[in-house]
Amino acid sequence: MAKSRFKTRLSKTQRRNNVLGILAAVAGSYAFSLGFGAFLGIYENWDIAEVLVISMIGIPFMLVMPLAPIGVIALLLGAQRGKAKRVRHSSTFAPVQGLTYYRDSLDKLSPALVSLLVDLDIYGYKDIAAMLLRMHNKGAVAFEKGGRIIATNSEASLLDSGERELLALVQAGKAGNKKALAAWKQHRFIEAERLGYIQKQSGHHKKRDRLLVPMLLSVPVAIVLWGVMLNTDFYENPVPALTLLVAVGAVLAVPWYLFVRESVYINRGDVCWQRTPLGNETAEKIAGLSRFMHEFSVLSEAGKEQVKLWDDYLVYAIVLEENERIVKEICRQNRIRYRRYAH
Repeated sequence: MAKSRFKTRLSKTQRRNNVLGILAAVAGSYAFSLGFGAFLGIYENWDIAEVLVISMIGIPFMLVMPLAPIGVIALLLGAQRGKAKRVRHSSTFAPVQGLTYYRDSLDKLSPALVSLLVDLDIYGYKDIAAMLLRMHNKGAVAFEKGGRIIATNSEASLLDSGERELLALVQAGKAGNKKALAAWKQHRFIEAERLGYIQKQSGHHKKRDRLLVPMLLSVPVAIVLWGVMLNTDFYENPVPALTLLVAVGAVLAVPWYLFVRESVYINRGDVCWQRTPLGNETAEKIAGLSRFMHEFSVLSEAGKEQVKLWDDYLVYAIVLEENERIVKEICRQNRIRYRRYAH
């Protein structure tokens, strides 16, 4: 059965960041081409239109000539693509039953575990808001007038381990403490592994390590080719000179790009996680529930006062990014000001 992928808000954000990174690289390259060309005196006696057009055409050559800028571009793009690759990998799961919709409750799964199975990570705003609303459902916390959350010290026996730990943070006034919540997050990974939903994945370091030697060798090879290119008469032999210029850029940029991409891809607390068969089966149910809830647009407008009415559906609508209003309200009133926990 073909693999499926969650369309998470993170992936949309990452795509936006990739576009911005590429635009920044293009703009920086163009500015460098203009400045470096002027430094070499290439644009003397040219009009503005010619300078702007030729600088755009000459970007690859201007970047390669001093070597360093092409390496910077490779590092930037490698880091961006590594993050995107990690998001795609983390949000992809293997369906087991071929479900389109799933209508049953996921009441045995905490919002944090649901979020973890969506993209193998836990994110600040929505997951904490969902956890607090679920704890409110169980009577462990209450919303004061004005939206502040307080612990009620009742029904705590109904809470799971993640909720009890979060309750302790609420009682200690650390519901918005980034360091404390980062530790809470790491405990959820340990819990998910213990319950059999995720497992550590190995092998990615080997691919990265194989790229280390080509990356290190690319520098002296590029310098040698660069020297040969500088000793080639461009006006008499333009084709060999341009070929060497392209070769210098490729030899230097490609290995560095690939190495950085793989390094960023595996850089998640030195652990790459994957779903177990149980994790894939549960992820498929979560995806089916997400599609089912998407049909009920009223969930996107429901307030936290309706959490009892909608039972756990509203809680999971927050985790699955069907309701943003509650997230913003709870986090603003409780001074939770982070977007993502530290790795």
